[in-house]
Amino acid sequence: MPTPLTWVTTPAIGQGRSSGGSAAAELFEGGGGQRRRTLLETLVREICQNSTDQRLGRKAAEVCFDLILLRGEEREAFLAAMNWETLRPHLAAVKGAGGAALTLRAGIEAMEAETLVCLRISDSGTAGLTGDDWDEEGNFRRLCVQNFSTGEETGRGGSFGLGKAVSWMHSRLLTVLFSSSVQGMEDRGLRVFGRSELPAHDLDGEAFLDGAYLGVAAERDGIPVALSDWREAEDAVQLQLDRAGLKGSGTSLLIPAFHEPDRDDVGSLGIREPEELCRDLTEAAAKWFWPAISWGRLKVRSRVLVAGESRASFESRAEVSGLWAPFLAASRAEPGGAAALVPGDSAAIDITGFPLPRRIQPEDLPELLHPALDTVIRVGVTRVSPSEASLPCRSTIAMIRGAGMVVDYAEGLRLQDGGSYCAVALVGSALLNTPSSEALENSREFARDAEEYFRAAEPVTHDDWLPTTRRLRESYDWRGCAGRLRGLRAEIRQLLQLRLLNDDEPAPDAGPELLMRMLTLGEGSSPAAASARGEKPRLEVHVDREGSWFDPERGGWAVQGELIRYGRGEASATTGLSFRSIADSGQGEAWRISGIEIHGSQKNLAMTDTDGRRILFSAEGGFASVPFRCLVSPPAGVDPALTGFRQGG
Repeated sequence: MPTPLTWVTTPAIGQGRSSGGSAAAELFEGGGGQRRRTLLETLVREICQNSTDQRLGRKAAEVCFDLILLRGEEREAFLAAMNWETLRPHLAAVKGAGGAALTLRAGIEAMEAETLVCLRISDSGTAGLTGDDWDEEGNFRRLCVQNFSTGEETGRGGSFGLGKAVSWMHSRLLTVLFSSSVQGMEDRGLRVFGRSELPAHDLDGEAFLDGAYLGVAAERDGIPVALSDWREAEDAVQLQLDRAGLKGSGTSLLIPAFHEPDRDDVGSLGIREPEELCRDLTEAAAKWFWPAISWGRLKVRSRVLVAGESRASFESRAEVSGLWAPFLAASRAEPGGAAALVPGDSAAIDITGFPLPRRIQPEDLPELLHPALDTVIRVGVTRVSPSEASLPCRSTIAMIRGAGMVVDYAEGLRLQDGGSYCAVALVGSALLNTPSSEALENSREFARDAEEYFRAAEPVTHDDWLPTTRRLRESYDWRGCAGRLRGLRAEIRQLLQLRLLNDDEPAPDAGPELLMRMLTLGEGSSPAAASARGEKPRLEVHVDREGSWFDPERGGWAVQGELIRYGRGEASATTGLSFRSIADSGQGEAWRISGIEIHGSQKNLAMTDTDGRRILFSAEGGFASVPFRCLVSPPAGVDPALTGFRQGG
């Protein structure tokens, strides 16, 4: 007989720190990414990302979501196997009106209801929970014990070790149970463990820190601990963690008292219709992992299992079809062909010269360090038919790197012809799964470096590429490259609209209208308007949008405008002139200003140009106005005929 499992809680000793809940869970509950996707999708993203990270060899990792409805004897056997009577008093001891306390009260009711809903998630073809109980680098401790921890292996989907919190969020008990067949240790049977994220609490006059662990009771340095237990598969049947029907190593986790925290359309079981929920799991996998599925790295299915039934009552599989097929076609388009003008057409282009800054950390891993480099970004697109135009991901851009997960679906620009499209932007190791090109071959050896750069640029929710993440700023000499990364989405939107979805060639003296959407327009000003601005002197730069034009020979925009001084008095008035790439957030990359020409008297006017990116004008009393002209050129690697920019001070 195996050693009975028991729940071990940690007494509050001395100044031991306690917590009222999971910081990681709170982050995901209120994170910005949740405005665009459900928590169920976040759960699927985290699970499938971990499984693809841990897959063995070239075979696909297989993930199965089992929605289990436990009743009668099976339910009673499960409660006994997980030692419910030991955990229950600790859960009930959590008092107050906070979110965790209220969730746990609902969880106790769910556990004692006639039907207990659990979600079991199993993968196979993966490494499993490797490492001993105290191995800080092993998968076991990273997933089951540690918070805010992940590995340094290149090409992984995540960087922060926070995403796993979403599994506990889907349990009204804030509890997850595990079993694992570990690679190379299959003969030992299954490794079993459990963890509850219950907050700090008092019970029977004793104070306890947050957290409880299911395993074999032991002590370490005089403190009670729970060790993972190894047992035969048949001894994990009552826990619903025996991994029956699964081949090879991998991990199963079980979420008791399963629910969807952000849904209110639930039935008597506290969940939606099981078949609908089951189908949504595989549809979420297809939405966010169609690259990995199409590359042969991932297979996903889901089932509904009802107590007493020997077979699944419903089964669904994730497929790259329907809405995701145009994205797949876009990722497979060869660059250099004709634009995509009618539904069904695909086209692609390479953005060359995208800068990778010099990597300076970690010093103890010199193989990851590299000098400043250039990489390629592949942008592809497929026109979709009018019947597909109402689908939710029309005119969006799937942002993808080598992990095979769609980081985000960025909004695209509306086309003047009213058409819709599905587009992709592939970076890093993802480019190794696209048709070859000369530009791609030239940068292939830097694919791993590019992968690490974009991985470092992802926030904790892994749904964007930002120059502001701490990991990127501490690992790279990022100065001078932040604006290009920040403006990447805008750059891709322009390229799609002007090169891949349009075959009209702009006239030599014209260009994309978006390029001339400056913040200040050169309308001039009447004396009455100047007087209305008040007595205090001020100097303004008015850009003449209609009079500015694109100069292809000089590779920039010939911008003209007027300096105008308003107000009365002899005091000096100053203003600046600068231009930056259009970015989704923050400031885009600075453009260079050269060849400044003042057409008229420069009396009482001073001009300072320190670095070629900003001109400072100063006008004394007696100055009225003067026209000017200059050349505005983009940063290295940016096509001035494609990338929008705007005026700054």
